[in-house]
Amino acid sequence: MLASAEPEVAVNALREAGFAGGASIYAAFEQWMEETRGASASTADLPLTEFGDGTAEFFRDAGWGDVTFSQDEPEGVAIVDITGCWEGSADPSPGCQVTTGVLASFFGTIAGYPVAVLETECCAGEAARCRFLMGTAEMMEWHWERMQQAED
Repeated sequence: MLASAEPEVAVNALREAGFAGGASIYAAFEQWMEETRGASASTADLPLTEFGDGTAEFFRDAGWGDVTFSQDEPEGVAIVDITGCWEGSADPSPGCQVTTGVLASFFGTIAGYPVAVLETECCAGEAARCRFLMGTAEMMEWHWERMQQAED
């Protein structure tokens, strides 16, 4: 049914499916952190470096690919890079819609406010990795507009 739907409908459905699973993935992450690292406090209270390393390792161990987590303070975004992304590698059409939804929900749970996610590179295309920028909706809209201007 999704294959015959308008592309925008299919994209939104896949993102929503990923978003719906994000809270469960976050709960599994907290349990994993407690079991593997003895993190008894909320993972949201960890130093950013320790949290980022744990997040990357969790997603790698879950089969998402080689994940790195970083931030670009001047740009006001967090960055997730995935080399060998499970979704980009499996789908010949560019765009990791499920991953985008999962990341928005997962990191929104931690942040305590809605997090917008923008995929700026996809390994299903010509990129070597999938790259996701995360921040406020306004910041992601600004990045989206900037990307569109660069293409013109």
